[in-house]
Amino acid sequence: MQFFSWMNKITVLLAFIWLFLATVKTNAQEYNYYHYDVKDGLSGINVYSIAQDKDGFLWFGTETGLSRFDGENFKNFTVSDGLFDNDIIYVFADSKNRVWIFPFKNSIYYYYQGKIHNESNDPLLKKFNIKNEIFRACEDKYGNIFFIETERLHILSIKDTLTEINSVEGQHFINQMCNIDKEGKCNLYINLKNWPMQHASIYRYENGAFTYQDSLYNYNFARNTFEINAEYTVIRNGPYFKINNKETNEHFDLKVPAHFRTVSYIDNKTFAISTFYKTLIFDIYQKKVVDSFLTNQTVNKCFKDHENNLWFGTMTEGVYRLSSTKVKVYKTLENGKQMPVYAVGNNNDRLFIGSAGSLWYLTANKLHEIKVETNYNISKILLIEILNNRELILGSDIGLFVLNNGKDLGHLGDIAIKDIFIDTDSFLTATDRGVFKSSLKNLSVSNAIWNSRTTCIYETEKNYYIGTLNGLYIKNKFSHAFFNLGDDALRLRDKIIKIVKASNGDLWVATENNGIITLRNDKIIYQVTNKFGLTSNSCRCLYIYKNYLWVGTDKGISRVDISKYPFKITNYTAADGLDCEIINCIYASGDSVFAGTPYGLTFFNANTALQKSICNLKLLNIQSNEANWYAKQDSIHLSSRDNLLRFEYAGISFVSAGDITYYYQLNGLSDEWQSTRQNVLEFPSLYPGEYALNMYAVNKYGVKSNMLTVHFTKAKHYWQLLWVQVLLLLILVTLMWLVARARIRSVRRKADENLLREKRINELEQMALKAQMNPHFIFNSINSIQQYVFSGNVAEANEYITDFSLLVRQTLDMSGKKFITLAEEIMYLGAYLGLEQKKYEHCFNFTITIEENTERNMLLPPLLIQPFVENSIRHGVLNLKKGRGKILVHFFKDINALYCMVEDNGIGRAKAIQLKKNVNPVYESKGMELVKNRIESLNNIYNSDITVAIEDIDEQHATGTRVIIKFPLDYDEQNN
Repeated sequence: MQFFSWMNKITVLLAFIWLFLATVKTNAQEYNYYHYDVKDGLSGINVYSIAQDKDGFLWFGTETGLSRFDGENFKNFTVSDGLFDNDIIYVFADSKNRVWIFPFKNSIYYYYQGKIHNESNDPLLKKFNIKNEIFRACEDKYGNIFFIETERLHILSIKDTLTEINSVEGQHFINQMCNIDKEGKCNLYINLKNWPMQHASIYRYENGAFTYQDSLYNYNFARNTFEINAEYTVIRNGPYFKINNKETNEHFDLKVPAHFRTVSYIDNKTFAISTFYKTLIFDIYQKKVVDSFLTNQTVNKCFKDHENNLWFGTMTEGVYRLSSTKVKVYKTLENGKQMPVYAVGNNNDRLFIGSAGSLWYLTANKLHEIKVETNYNISKILLIEILNNRELILGSDIGLFVLNNGKDLGHLGDIAIKDIFIDTDSFLTATDRGVFKSSLKNLSVSNAIWNSRTTCIYETEKNYYIGTLNGLYIKNKFSHAFFNLGDDALRLRDKIIKIVKASNGDLWVATENNGIITLRNDKIIYQVTNKFGLTSNSCRCLYIYKNYLWVGTDKGISRVDISKYPFKITNYTAADGLDCEIINCIYASGDSVFAGTPYGLTFFNANTALQKSICNLKLLNIQSNEANWYAKQDSIHLSSRDNLLRFEYAGISFVSAGDITYYYQLNGLSDEWQSTRQNVLEFPSLYPGEYALNMYAVNKYGVKSNMLTVHFTKAKHYWQLLWVQVLLLLILVTLMWLVARARIRSVRRKADENLLREKRINELEQMALKAQMNPHFIFNSINSIQQYVFSGNVAEANEYITDFSLLVRQTLDMSGKKFITLAEEIMYLGAYLGLEQKKYEHCFNFTITIEENTERNMLLPPLLIQPFVENSIRHGVLNLKKGRGKILVHFFKDINALYCMVEDNGIGRAKAIQLKKNVNPVYESKGMELVKNRIESLNNIYNSDITVAIEDIDEQHATGTRVIIKFPLDYDEQNN
């Protein structure tokens, strides 16, 4: 049965004529392509095959390796990554998201979850017995994958069981092609070996067996001329392609173009025919070539991705991407050289274009050059205005010209034109020398509005608005007063690019660095910048059409809907098909937009130019200091030493061309969402605990990706473990016990020191006792007793002995006490003074008194007052040459202390010191030094404040001495 019927000759002729006309038409316009080669990271410049996996990655098979592309970065795989051959001729992605890789050598690999699988590391691949290269693969609806090599077929089931077939119905065959039909089943196109090579049989694989379907006769079967899918078939038959539309079952022919190279499936209604010099797109429903691409390029493979981008794998130029066929680019060529477009003007049926030295007009999708007849050599046409639909006003870098059919009707020369504002019968010109008002009739300058360099001009009923390099000035028409708006608003001190007026009377001002600004009654009410969605703050041109502002910047075009606030902004960039994002001029009418760029004139429809957009977020790698977790991302457990976790990811949106923002949140560290433009996240020095990284991407068009969530934990440090904490607690308790023990020892040591002090006091008391009972005193007392005996005065001797023994007994008794009462102290002092008075034959008198409010039971340390009384006797009154000595001991108290005052009328301290120097005493008393030491010890022991003050009674003559001893009323015995 014949598969195709011959088309009539008229159909063939029409198809050929359309092919020719389509080729001619493309000379008038071109498209903008993204180009990728080895400089951008592609593994090679000769691209054989293109495929897209379920994650959205594009895979390119080249002569020097395999490349994966996410829209911004390439990841390359070569022999070092597990390939046995870098020459990759075919790539295929299956439903399990395995990417099958077929090299020129007779082998097979696949990429899965970050790893290249080959026969050395995958048992499944060892089962393949491959004799020649695999040149085609397809997958049916059951998950069976069919791998075709020249004389055998390999079928891999959904359960990864492998079947190898080299004959059908007992006959060996040669494979030509395979495809999946509308029912999801595999059809195999083969040449049976006992049939002529121009005859092919079609077999369907179902339920583990092949069944015959149909035959094809007299066809030139070759891989590069054979395309079959569920919608149509394209098979070369001599000088024609035989095309079958399976939807309508129509058959028709298409002449094979000269220099034919290959056929590529695009979608369900179109396929690509590539030659060595261009690629044509054929629509099977329209039965004609509808477009052509890449003039003078040799294309191996065409492919359409999920965003409808067209990709072209070339012979020696890498890969091209066409993001949109909705954007047309017209090249203004001067002597074969591409010239920039600086100005655009329209007069209903023609669009005029000003470039570097040339004037063009566009009609019927073709550019036509206008010969400009003037004596000046115009190097740049910067402005175009139309008068009466026929006369053109051209502003250039050397002057202003009025043209009619290219003829010069008049001009203003030798000035650089920056802007023009046309009124009814006159116009304003902003130039490099100032602003001038001219007549439309004869171009004569009637008035100079401004006398310095300007950038743009706008006129209202009252004011001139003059843009300069340093800001915006307003000059009143009537008062001629002017002021700089930048004095009140720093945003208007910028270079002013253009001023336009909206329908509501607002003035919109484009600036070089501050976006666009709205003036109402000469006050700023709005400022639109890149923070609000503008492509850039650096404006280059501005055009208003109804309620739309068209802003050309250095990063594309922004359409601002000013009908209501907040303003809606739509952006058009190179990702949408612009040939360049640097916009020199712009013109819009309805939905049609024309933009001049350094590469020519770009045209697009504002409503249809925007691309279909998707955004898919995919993790590429998860790496810590100690391990790679990509294949184990469901069980990431970091050790306590693993202090860095690194995530690599990609937001896949080819039309966004890398313009993607990533949002992430790390639960366990912070609940706040953060954003980044980078493709890598690093988390150093994480605390032990459980974490969850949540992440999504937003592409250039605001499309949000899938949410990725990765859970991971970090182990505790050893000191955070329970047994370690228990051990640390035990150590802490032990340290506390040792500290307490040391404290107890310290207290005991202090107590011992107090005991030592008390012992020392006792020793001092004993020393004081000895000092008081000094040998001199005892010797004098015995001499006194002896004198009483020799003189026969036995009674006085006995009385003296009695008083002496009583004093000794009292001294011994008090020396063993810490404190004595005031009464005991008075009794002791009276006994001592009385004995001394007898010994010195009553050469002095003494008196002991106590004030009435002083209780006699008050306590004071013993034997502290006696040394001072002794000093009064020996160094004071005994040295008097005239008169009788007097000694007064007086006790009194106040609220805070008990006082003892010892007074004598002796010779005073100065004379007593002089006598001591002149006389070498046999015995030098140390009583006062002992008393001083004893007072210091008592103050330390009892935390008391015993003090001694000594002064001369008669300061003028330095006679008489007064000693005042202060005792505390209470003694702190807790420290004792």
